[in-house]
Amino acid sequence: MTKFDYVRPSTVAEAVGLLEAHGDDALAIAGGTATVLLLQKRMLRPELVVDLGGLPGLTGVEQNGGGLRIGALTPIRAIERDATVRSSYGLLAEAASQVAGVRVRNAATVGGSVCFGEPQTDLPPALLAMNATATIAGSQGSRDVPLDEFFLGPYETAREQGEVLTHLSVPTPVPGSGGCHVKFTLGSPENKPVVNVSALVTVDASTGALADVRIVMGAVGGVPMLAHKANDTLKGERPSDALIAQAAARASEEADPIEDLRGSVWYKRRIIKVLVERALRCAIERAN
Repeated sequence: MTKFDYVRPSTVAEAVGLLEAHGDDALAIAGGTATVLLLQKRMLRPELVVDLGGLPGLTGVEQNGGGLRIGALTPIRAIERDATVRSSYGLLAEAASQVAGVRVRNAATVGGSVCFGEPQTDLPPALLAMNATATIAGSQGSRDVPLDEFFLGPYETAREQGEVLTHLSVPTPVPGSGGCHVKFTLGSPENKPVVNVSALVTVDASTGALADVRIVMGAVGGVPMLAHKANDTLKGERPSDALIAQAAARASEEADPIEDLRGSVWYKRRIIKVLVERALRCAIERAN
């Protein structure tokens, strides 16, 4: 590990000022479950590490009239165990429960998971399926970024140097909604997915048709991917085995997996199809 200066600011404004003043030579750190390893391996060599862990007001889960407000420094384990999240935002709790192991989830933060921009992780697909929004503070004030615009590429997000993610907002699922998060992993110590899928559907109680569908695939491209063609295939239709299979096939075609140690492109597309079917069936059953 290379030497660096370390500072633990006491306010968001102080953190923003430090990050902006030092530019690319500064590194923001929250739970540190990923960045500390990169520091140890000298893959990151900052001159200044800004520890965000002590910032007030950025921890906790709060429900308001419009939905859920999640502080960026909230541990992933807290999302998994929160009674409100489990009862009303089950998709998010389910995804949180599948991140790495319990010790990691106790340290890793929701904001860190989002800002790290890693393609092989579980929370971002669920948050994207639930149409979440990120609020980012900078020297010019705060701005809101829909999560479908937040991820730009592998380890690249819309958060600019000198900005701090303060919280995430998740709309309340409408009545008749059901969600499901499924993943396939090769059993690595970090429990990284080969493929994961988050699905959120809304069933019209009067017709049985799918009023809304949001399928998001993870680890199959540089960013979590909304399966637009699959969603359009299902929206407004009554679900059937044939229609679900057709949507899963289209999702597999939309994905952009790469060949790596976790498998070939052909292999990953097969898994995508299977997982999309499973997630859809599960989400529809829960909605009903």
